[in-house]
Amino acid sequence: MIGVNTDADAHVSIDPRHPIPEDDTVFKDILVPLLMGDIPSAALRAGCALARISGGHVTALVGVSQTVPIAETWAYYPAGVYESMRDCAAATTQAMADATADCLKSESVPFQIRQSQEFWSTPAEICIEPARQSDLVVIGAIAGDQREARERLASSVLVSSGRPMLVVPASYNSAPGFGKAVIAWKSSRESARALHDAMPWLQRMSSVDLLIVDEGARSSYAQSLDAMLIGHLERNQVGAQLVRRSAPAAQVGAIIDIHAQEVGADLLVAGGYSHSRLREQVLGGATRFLMEHASVPTLLSH
Repeated sequence: MIGVNTDADAHVSIDPRHPIPEDDTVFKDILVPLLMGDIPSAALRAGCALARISGGHVTALVGVSQTVPIAETWAYYPAGVYESMRDCAAATTQAMADATADCLKSESVPFQIRQSQEFWSTPAEICIEPARQSDLVVIGAIAGDQREARERLASSVLVSSGRPMLVVPASYNSAPGFGKAVIAWKSSRESARALHDAMPWLQRMSSVDLLIVDEGARSSYAQSLDAMLIGHLERNQVGAQLVRRSAPAAQVGAIIDIHAQEVGADLLVAGGYSHSRLREQVLGGATRFLMEHASVPTLLSH
């Protein structure tokens, strides 16, 4: 059964205080994966809105995973079982493609439906190669059923695709705006990647907060690095103000989201952290919190 996470009358509204300029340098090729049996409508709408802004194109990746946990047991099943599973997966994929096309036809953007035939691959394996051929991957926040599977998909694509990922809350129904951005900064490879992946978007923001959350006072050397980063942003036509907050490590994600809410941010930019555990990628605590609970669209890069 195909689920659509939206009201029938939901639409994208544009804030008249922050008109969106049409621009051809933001994100031209946008991928929205639909691999978990439902249509993340907020993510789909946000992807389409970004495509309109940049004169870009949306690819909806539709597929079904029929992975078998223990490959060695395949030999014990009759061939007909796999033929039946494949037929079922193909029919489900076609139904998903038809439903997604119906959603996209009203969005007035160039789009294509890419149907995966890799039924024996995991959702992450299905998604990684198309993601590498895109400028931006747009997903819905991790919520609802299959939470662990959704997290595995998001973390694997974030880490392995080399592309930025925009996580859109399910309740979000505004167009991506150019008013206020918050950069959640940490001196790390992941934060640097996110900052520069988001630079074309940040350059069009009315105001930007460079938010640093740490557990205590920063050394004079760290403060000098903060000032250097502000200068780097200014040389890239991004006017940013430095904001510092203190919090224990376990609360960093929540503090970042609270600040984004307080300032009415249109966009949150953060490094996406992950580590390996038993051959799987596991999200870091703050990254997981933002993927599950962020109240505004959040651009993550690894």
